[in-house]
Amino acid sequence: MDLDNLANLQTEGVNPETVHIDQVSTLEMCTLINSNDQRVPHSVVPCLPEIAAAIDALAPRVSQSGRVIYVGAGTSGRLGILDASEIPPTFAAPRGQFLGLIAGGDAAIRQAQEGAEDDGLAGEEDMRRLDLNPELDSIIGIASSGRTPYVLGCLAFAKKLGCMTIGVVCTSPSAIDLSGDADFVIAPLPGPEVVTGSTRLKAGTVTKLVLNMLSTGTMIKAGKTYGNMMVDMVASNLKLKKRSHNMLRRVSAKCKPLSDGELDSLLVNCNHSVKLAVLVAESQYPVDVCERHLEIASGVLAKALAEINRLKEKTITETSPLRPFVLCVDGGGTKCAAVVTDSTGAVYRGFAGPCNLTDRAGDVSGVMATILEAVKSALKGVSTDRGKAGPWQKSLQTCFSSVWVGLAGLDRVGFQGQLAPKLADAFGIDNPRNLRVTNDVDLLTAAVPLSHLGSSVLVVIAGTGSVAMRYRWDADQKKYQRVARSGGWGHILGDEGGGYAIGLKAIQHTLGVFENAAFALVKPDGDKLAMAVSTKLGFNLCSDVGMDLLNDLLTQSCTQNFKRRIAGVAEVVLNLTSECRVAAGIVRSQSGKLISETFSRLVNPEAFEYQASEHSVLILAGGLLNNDWYRAGFKDQLDSRQLFFRETIVVENAAAVGAEYLSRLS
Repeated sequence: MDLDNLANLQTEGVNPETVHIDQVSTLEMCTLINSNDQRVPHSVVPCLPEIAAAIDALAPRVSQSGRVIYVGAGTSGRLGILDASEIPPTFAAPRGQFLGLIAGGDAAIRQAQEGAEDDGLAGEEDMRRLDLNPELDSIIGIASSGRTPYVLGCLAFAKKLGCMTIGVVCTSPSAIDLSGDADFVIAPLPGPEVVTGSTRLKAGTVTKLVLNMLSTGTMIKAGKTYGNMMVDMVASNLKLKKRSHNMLRRVSAKCKPLSDGELDSLLVNCNHSVKLAVLVAESQYPVDVCERHLEIASGVLAKALAEINRLKEKTITETSPLRPFVLCVDGGGTKCAAVVTDSTGAVYRGFAGPCNLTDRAGDVSGVMATILEAVKSALKGVSTDRGKAGPWQKSLQTCFSSVWVGLAGLDRVGFQGQLAPKLADAFGIDNPRNLRVTNDVDLLTAAVPLSHLGSSVLVVIAGTGSVAMRYRWDADQKKYQRVARSGGWGHILGDEGGGYAIGLKAIQHTLGVFENAAFALVKPDGDKLAMAVSTKLGFNLCSDVGMDLLNDLLTQSCTQNFKRRIAGVAEVVLNLTSECRVAAGIVRSQSGKLISETFSRLVNPEAFEYQASEHSVLILAGGLLNNDWYRAGFKDQLDSRQLFFRETIVVENAAAVGAEYLSRLS
């Protein structure tokens, strides 16, 4: 070690701008420090080719589980430890793959160990303890002065074994460079320090910049990111957990509409790996299959996705001639409707019982059986010449080139992840782009005419329940993505404006009439609505009809049929609107609440993803909004609020609209 030449090092030079720094005002002092700091990033620019070459050499070693060991003394050692310690939580690197060593041992992290940096033999000994693998392990020696004996000892030992070695220094020429023990020497020159020789300042800052670039670049090249997303992140705290949710929604179109609970379920199934979760969501393949694809792709998500898509496109190309039909299923709380169509425009319909996943307590197998029953019902209308059954009736595996299944209640935790693989298996759909599994509301975006494609879309459904949603056109995916939802809480919490809410109000009115009759306050047969409701529910007029009706309803309140029974009363109410003031008042009140308490959130100019109504398409669907009287009242209230839309579309059959859309794409 040549101490006589220490003063000649750039890091020991005297900064002429700051020789009187102790005599200026505090503000001037801060200005001097800041102006010097601003030069630091520019000193990295000449080193970029060497940094890039080092990253290209590091990445394949790291991809094969090779270790990266940072070695340094003092500030340099602490910066190495800092960079090494941040890699596991940021990129899910195995603990121990990135190590930081400091002259004097861990005690030197907090308190300087005098003389430790001058012990080159200690560096060799620390390297010897690591049992280095020269084929995979790499050493990054950090020394601002370029001459720290401890670092020189580490590099010399590692180089002798055949490990890859990198030197990070802030002076040139340097002892590390002249030693020949570093395969790559990265030497940014930030210039003399503000306080002479205090290399924790500019030299420390530029060292951190270089180390950040080396480690981040290596992780990117090793496939730890997808775009600029850290898809190999470990969600070890609440902030990182939320970041993983955001990342899944940004990276995967399939994850965008999922709730936090559904994303948590997906992550649990994928061993908390964001990268694996993206691949499973996008491909709809089982976890173990996706793990194998990632392994083959050396952990690079983009490569794994590309390969899966290539294989699926090949499969579809080979089998598409055997798949002449498209299928759309609209599953709700009242019935499950299936529509099958082909290139000729022929339409075949089938129906089965209710298949709302929420109502059926998450019975995925039961809902799956109902869907297949509806599909088979539709296929009964499909025949070849002379009425002979076609091969598609014998095997659903070769019927459909594309399938869209929209189900009520699908947004609940984990349902989509459970149902999609079953549907893919049942219909033999390998390419995830040919199978859509969405909420039933999402089906309605297929009704947007080509002339308005790209416009913002607002969907309002009033059937058994009610819900309103906003959609934005995704040009990359070439389909509408849901961006906001209002209502749809379910009958227990209350869906304003839905059939259940209307039926409930009518029953409450009816019970009140019968209670008043018991006190001889009114004659029940004089109330048209009460009589019609009691008849609908199967009760004839008698002295105890009110109590009998109440007991009957309370007895059935925990059954699956209860919601449908209450909602069925809405038909009675709608039929009486033109002749019964009470019935008209209930419908008017409920349609008003649907707008004021549900729809209003989406058309509030301060709402998330707001688009002016005149630039949006409004889609209306559901049993109530297909009723002329209810729909007219609904539109009147929109007009009174000055809400006018680019176009208003009423959808009577969502499954038919979805099937026509799929047929248009095929």
